[in-house]
Amino acid sequence: MARPLVLIHGYSAEGKDFENLKQALLSRGIDSKDIDICNYISLNNEITIKDIAEGLDRAFRMHAVLGNETQEFDAIVHSTGMLVLRAWLANAGPPATNSRLKRLKHLVGLAPATWGSPQAHKGRTWLGAMVKGNRQLGPDFLNAGDRVLEGLELGSTFTWDLAHLDLLGPEPFYDTGGNSPYVAVFIGNTPYDGLASVANDPGTDGTVRWSGCSLNARKITIDLTRIPVAGASRLSITPWADHRLDIPMIAVDGRNHGSLIGDPEPGMVDLVAAFFKVGDPGGEAHDAWLARARKYGESGLPKMKINPGADAAGLEGDVKKFFGHILGPGATTKLEGWQQFVVFACDERGDGITDYMVEVLTQQPDGEWVPFHEMSTDVHAYGPDSSYRCLHVRLPAGLSGGDVKLRARINASTGTELLAYQGYGSDSGQLGSAGPVEIDLDDLGAGNGSMFCPFTTTLIQIVLNREPLPLDKVSRLLTFLES
Repeated sequence: MARPLVLIHGYSAEGKDFENLKQALLSRGIDSKDIDICNYISLNNEITIKDIAEGLDRAFRMHAVLGNETQEFDAIVHSTGMLVLRAWLANAGPPATNSRLKRLKHLVGLAPATWGSPQAHKGRTWLGAMVKGNRQLGPDFLNAGDRVLEGLELGSTFTWDLAHLDLLGPEPFYDTGGNSPYVAVFIGNTPYDGLASVANDPGTDGTVRWSGCSLNARKITIDLTRIPVAGASRLSITPWADHRLDIPMIAVDGRNHGSLIGDPEPGMVDLVAAFFKVGDPGGEAHDAWLARARKYGESGLPKMKINPGADAAGLEGDVKKFFGHILGPGATTKLEGWQQFVVFACDERGDGITDYMVEVLTQQPDGEWVPFHEMSTDVHAYGPDSSYRCLHVRLPAGLSGGDVKLRARINASTGTELLAYQGYGSDSGQLGSAGPVEIDLDDLGAGNGSMFCPFTTTLIQIVLNREPLPLDKVSRLLTFLES
């Protein structure tokens, strides 16, 4: 018997949405008896993504074939389905003792919401309930799935914590060894059209950001405390480790978030069918398959590199005006791509800083540092905890090569005159309690390259000291009573 193939849909969808993809897979020789399509509830305000992952585990354990805890299987996930399956894997602990990683042989993400969606925070409004909410009479009537949407919101603590478990830990879940799954990610290069186009954001397939789907990720730590932890550098970045599996975004031309599975592109389906044989006797080596997939995706990349300014080439009529209204006038040259930065600011004790601002500056020929407006697009603060924020940026040509001098200017407020945040700069070593502190962003260490990498998401953690005022004498926060 061939390995079972498990299909997991996304938020507000149903298993039947995979029907066209299923038929396409059957035509490539995959037996229908081996395809198991999940169907889960997401439009319930009390359910979380972690709950759905537990539901997946229960379904596995009660399944006639998958109930065997040594049974290998493959999986295709769409949108939120990626977070469900990753949470299921993470629940089994670190890779060394994680039997679930050994069972999953191939994982295909189709427009996966690896880092959430810019649409998620809109779904908790009344409009979201009307459009996407449960419309069947009963206890969940007009529920929009608040807690699922909370996990899907940009910069969510759920995606931050999950990434530290499976993508950024000392032992990655997805590596080049034989005890972890091969992973591939595809996403359409086209936003929605028609009525649904009102939901489009720049740099997305209509629902998921192109920079927020791949599993290639790194983390930058900006430690501005008096003495950096363990004497480390104030600015450090996790390296591209050789043993981590390369899981880039593969572009699919002419498809959006829904049509990627509703009208699957034949070339993509061919690649998916071949991917399920990677590593098997007679199958392709992963490097060879990935090279073919990258070549396939080249035709879809040009549309994803258009700078959506008011004068951007390739955009016409109302679409051009719409993007121009969002981003302002931009150059007509194409971009290197898009990138997401998920930022968490905290004090030395790990408590979040909710009132802070980060500016990216670039150096002019005369030496002056000015705001780098060319790369700015959108900043979203995570609703339940604004110490987490997501920055979506467009990368001008040459930026990832490291030729552009950049500096971060960081300011934060406690909201009271009794306390202040302090930060030490990288060059002066002086305490910056009265105003912003600045740190150069081009010293990431030999071999670590640039902090900019198109079509990926990078995590940034900023650490500051939180101190009572005044700094040079007994604080007003606590004093001794005079005798």
